[in-house]
Amino acid sequence: MRARDIILLCFAALAAGAAPAHADYPVAPDVVVFCEPTLRQAVTDLGTLWRSETGIPVRVFTSPTPALLEQIAHRARSDLVIGEGDAAATEATGRHLVVPETLVRLWRNRLVIAGLSPTPNLAAVPGKGPVAIVDPWAALAGADGEKALQAVGLWDAAQAKSVGVVDTADAAYLLKTDKVRLAVLYATDVAADRAFTVTDQLPPASYGPIVYWAAETHHAMSPNVAEFEAFLRQPEAQERIKADGLEVLP
Repeated sequence: MRARDIILLCFAALAAGAAPAHADYPVAPDVVVFCEPTLRQAVTDLGTLWRSETGIPVRVFTSPTPALLEQIAHRARSDLVIGEGDAAATEATGRHLVVPETLVRLWRNRLVIAGLSPTPNLAAVPGKGPVAIVDPWAALAGADGEKALQAVGLWDAAQAKSVGVVDTADAAYLLKTDKVRLAVLYATDVAADRAFTVTDQLPPASYGPIVYWAAETHHAMSPNVAEFEAFLRQPEAQERIKADGLEVLP
């Protein structure tokens, strides 16, 4: 074989290796789900239930919704996103990050006061022991927590002995390790840890609704994402989600 022919064959091989082979790319059946951190346990439980019925794994990754949308914008592998808030849903559709026809409002969360059992309620603790509260500037849970505590007349007393944190995961950690007497948490945070007990229900009307929505991403790869999203609305999934501290929206 002449030298020129060898060179041409090498270029052809390189070109073939560089060319995309989308048609032959093996797509894993796994469903990759992005969701809010406080939903980790609930979505993991749903994934376990789904896998027991179908054999298909669900991979769960968590971050606050704004961070999730940025990851999706940079084409991080995600088949389904479960985000918080109608404003974020509008942003996701406006930026063409999700398929609008697949967007559904699923669940509602609540803010509660939690402690390690047995423990007194919030009215008895301020001034006697520290309370973990998300800083109002750090996250929506903090701003909503402030509104709710003001509504029941306990914000000033609680703030006087509060330990500021950036999210409810940190508040839960301080409570779990007995660094605080009480913590303002989501109902899902309490349901995820058997050591926690709800000591006070904060009035739902005192803060904005905490609503979660789901949608398929524009770059979804799993062939099972639509089936998993439909599964989230099934009776067995809804019963599981209620046990994890969420309310199912009609």
